[in-house]
Amino acid sequence: MQIYDMTQPAYQQLQAEFTTSRQGCFAINTSAPDSPQQRAAMADLFQDALPADSTIWAPVKIDRIHHFHVGHHAFINHDLTTVALGGIYIGDNVQIAPGVTLLTANHDIAHMNILKTAPIRIEAGAWIGANATILPGVTVGTGAIVGAGAVVTKNVAPHTLVGGNPAKFIKAVAQTSHD
Repeated sequence: MQIYDMTQPAYQQLQAEFTTSRQGCFAINTSAPDSPQQRAAMADLFQDALPADSTIWAPVKIDRIHHFHVGHHAFINHDLTTVALGGIYIGDNVQIAPGVTLLTANHDIAHMNILKTAPIRIEAGAWIGANATILPGVTVGTGAIVGAGAVVTKNVAPHTLVGGNPAKFIKAVAQTSHD
């Protein structure tokens, strides 16, 4: 877990990346879908960090692009929202449905200017359902499925289906060729 004091200069220096990411997302989100302008904005924002065989559909809100990592053959549907300061790692062959929120930071209840961050890891072959929210420090295991609307507060074991608020184990799922 990384802790940041939002009132300190070290945190303030991180705001440049936040501004760059917001401007890049704005350029992507205001371009015609699949247009040369949108592809150029995507390339500019990701600076070759998005594999050519992975897809992200706009609109997208990624607040800290240098803390956001995508594997090969990943598909991220529209309306992804991130708070990525703690690091987001999306593995190969991951599917992310519309409206997913990935939050790696949370405020300290006693000191609201303190941010506590922890990475989110979505391992190979996982599928995140529509409008799911994944909270700081969570790992979604290989081949796991997070049901639509789930709020994931704890790690998800490989090859399991979870759902609900908070997300709970529903059943085991079979391994696939994409794991």
